[in-house]
Amino acid sequence: MSRVALARLLLGLAAAVCATAAAVTLASAPVPAVAPAPDPAAALSVPEARPEGERVVVARVVDAVTFDVRLPDGGPIVRVRALGVQPPGACYGEQATSFASRVLDRRAVRLAGGATDRFDRRLAAVTLDGGGDYGVLAAEAGIARAYPADAAPEAMPPIRAAQDRARSAERGVWGAPCRGAATADTPASGSAEATESTSSEGSGGSGS
Repeated sequence: MSRVALARLLLGLAAAVCATAAAVTLASAPVPAVAPAPDPAAALSVPEARPEGERVVVARVVDAVTFDVRLPDGGPIVRVRALGVQPPGACYGEQATSFASRVLDRRAVRLAGGATDRFDRRLAAVTLDGGGDYGVLAAEAGIARAYPADAAPEAMPPIRAAQDRARSAERGVWGAPCRGAATADTPASGSAEATESTSSEGSGGSGS
């Protein structure tokens, strides 16, 4: 065998040995651990932050957004109007009050806010004791309309979004026979501005 052929043979053997060694090294190297995907069920199971505000018990529901509460430690009964929403109008008023009674009557809620209106009602953002904004719930069910007067600006976007979903699904006042009208013989209006322009003073004289 010539020297050139021998050199080529040795170079080929050396390359084969290097390739084999590299393959063994890669095969024995530890595989990087893959982080597990987040568990959606675990994320949903994280408890909400405890609602803030004064804890009271609803003694009587007047309408969809007005109710009497017993203050803590045997305190007096005070009339409250929930901020961010107003009653749907006469066309759906009775059904709305019935719904509010099932949700609120004899149950604990939390009130944030202490101002009063000219009807001597306490104006407060209302949170269910287990969590959840009552204004959003009422708008979602179609038993109340978004109403920004006196409400914190940051509280209105979720209420308006809930109202839009209720309107799209034709829930509550947005379904038949009202179709968004305050009274059965009033033409319905599809604009959010119109739904927020109806005065909530009608609940001021409802009950005493």
